[in-house]
Amino acid sequence: MILDSVLFSATTIHLDHMMTALNCLTPFGQRDDVIITIDRDGLSFACENNHSIKIQLFLSKELFQYYNYRGDADGEDEDSHVKLSMKVNHILDTVSVANRDKDDVMECTLSYNGDGYPFVIILEDSMITEKVEYSTYLLNDIDSTGLELDRTRLDFECIIKGDILHSALKDLKEIGCKDCYIYTVTNTHTRPIFALISKSQLGFSKIILPSERSILEKLEIYDSDSTTIVHDSPVIGMFDFSSLDKLRLSTKIASKVLIRRDVHGLLTINILSQTNDVLMADKKPATANRNNLPIEYPGIVIEVSLLEKAAADDVDVRDIHLLMTTSTTQKITLSKCTAAEGSHISNVEKDSENLLGFKKPTNVSAQETNTDDSYHPAPSTNIPLFF
Repeated sequence: MILDSVLFSATTIHLDHMMTALNCLTPFGQRDDVIITIDRDGLSFACENNHSIKIQLFLSKELFQYYNYRGDADGEDEDSHVKLSMKVNHILDTVSVANRDKDDVMECTLSYNGDGYPFVIILEDSMITEKVEYSTYLLNDIDSTGLELDRTRLDFECIIKGDILHSALKDLKEIGCKDCYIYTVTNTHTRPIFALISKSQLGFSKIILPSERSILEKLEIYDSDSTTIVHDSPVIGMFDFSSLDKLRLSTKIASKVLIRRDVHGLLTINILSQTNDVLMADKKPATANRNNLPIEYPGIVIEVSLLEKAAADDVDVRDIHLLMTTSTTQKITLSKCTAAEGSHISNVEKDSENLLGFKKPTNVSAQETNTDDSYHPAPSTNIPLFF
């Protein structure tokens, strides 16, 4: 349904994809107010909790088959936009009650005509048309003081696969994590380390994410200036896990996740989903048309800003360093031992006389030569450090 006479209208058949994106807002407060910003590039949904965490989700206009914003009729004001407030569960509830189980394409139209007008949702298929109007209002804009990343003074920056981060957060949830420490460090001789550490009454538990380039695409530690890369200088940040866990639903649909922290203790997580088969877990596409997103559509874009709970105290920092240093040292030592043993075995195998590298005595009988009952340990100068 095309509405040319209103301030804004947009129509899409990718209803499942849009609902999946909006579901990422529900952990931040399903019944809380969300500020919707409409401009010529698309729709932005933003909300914050207790001025400690903020989420902003963007749906590009390429998701819609028809998109019309008349607030910038002359095309000269690039910053032209309109804002309104409503509850995200209103949109989700409207779609959930719609009959979408039959083999038919459902078309969803969103429209808004400015201040004093309702936000309208129209669901239409070949059999029926449903129209819902919601009253709108405008609250004070979100106060982003302290929730804006200082890009010139970063502590670290990393890019990781979304499903790996989702699995790590899920594991921390299952063990009842309360406080979560993010530990990052790089070294010129070993692979970088990105770890999530949980603190409980029993001590610390760590989850070290795989460091393969296909998973941990990038990890750089800076000297608090966003440019100078340093090594062997771990960065530790402490965050409330109940707030960090709000990202889990977003990381589940993420292709890549960009994580950055500045010197002020602000952590930002940029989530990009480029997959065409991102669907709600309890819904299935009725037709192939719903699954084929436009080629020019950039995907779901989400940005989350999270303040550090508190600076980690010296005792915790010492224990975390000890925990991570011990595990890293064990890996390096075991690797060296394995390499030494492999080198020794290779040298022994080169000698065709016998396994120990000694020549066969000439005065030993054939019966004694063929006896395998005796134990001959391989000579080694290495003293085993671990058992």
